[in-house]
Amino acid sequence: MLTRLAQTIARPVLTGGAFALLASVAVAQEGLTVRDPMVFIEAGIFCPREASGREEAPGTERGYIDLIDGELYADFHTNVVPGEIGLGFGIRFQLQEGLGARNVEIVTTHPPFGSPPVTVERYATTAYDDSPNASLFTFDYPYEVALGEWTIAVELDGEVVLSQTFTIIPPEDSIIHADMCDGPALMS
Repeated sequence: MLTRLAQTIARPVLTGGAFALLASVAVAQEGLTVRDPMVFIEAGIFCPREASGREEAPGTERGYIDLIDGELYADFHTNVVPGEIGLGFGIRFQLQEGLGARNVEIVTTHPPFGSPPVTVERYATTAYDDSPNASLFTFDYPYEVALGEWTIAVELDGEVVLSQTFTIIPPEDSIIHADMCDGPALMS
């Protein structure tokens, strides 16, 4: 389901699940495309978060997105995601400095699911130059776990300015699992 995050500084951040910092891409991320004026922060797997509310999003499979309070950070930096209930995956980004706030669309493409089956979901949000956005998809129900290629993209003025591809795999084929989110913090 698609979800939106309500940021700590009172700006909404979008996250998706049945599904928003300040750095340039230092290392190439497989399946990543970034264009001006967007700044890519990170992509990966996000452990389960409690939704704080909902917002209508008619272009999504369920017709709404969940809202999440606080600032999100990826728990695992990868674009290979186990299709496991509770896990989310997505991107963090923001506009380049000096651009203020701009309306953007989050577009998620995936293998078909739902009734009737959908392959593209979209919703509008606002991106900022002084705070991050997050866009996630979280597997809330078994029917949402569609194995294969997924893409989360950000469109500005009808142009894709950020796109990240993810590959959803069977949970038994992954070393990452939802129960890893419940354990003690890893030490380096």
